[in-house]
Amino acid sequence: MTGYPIEVEEEDITAAGINLRISRKKAHKICKVINNKKMKLMEAKSFVKNLIEGKENIDGKTYDKAAEGILEVLENAENNAEFRGENKDKLRIKTISSEPGSTFRRMRRRRDFGNKLKTANVKVVLQRG
Repeated sequence: MTGYPIEVEEEDITAAGINLRISRKKAHKICKVINNKKMKLMEAKSFVKNLIEGKENIDGKTYDKAAEGILEVLENAENNAEFRGENKDKLRIKTISSEPGSTFRRMRRRRDFGNKLKTANVKVVLQRG
């Protein structure tokens, strides 16, 4: 079982993206904005979609690839809520966090041998409200 940054109650809905090929730092910045604004699920999805399209920004940057990975996790959480029979319009993000994932090594010849590919783990907990 994947550990979450807070205590998960039985009625909470969870989702996680493990070893996503996105930047850890950029994912952390997006998660921080979502947590600070205490967004609902639909607000967070529209915010992340606007980041991808370039309509929104964080400190002048859009963080396209990291936003795509976080959008996948939010859609996964939405699907988990629908499976449980919850109304997705009333769900609020209790917490979303990003943590360092595994580090892979890219095998190449000569000078490029052993480049490190860093990944991120993104975890979401939703609650009614």
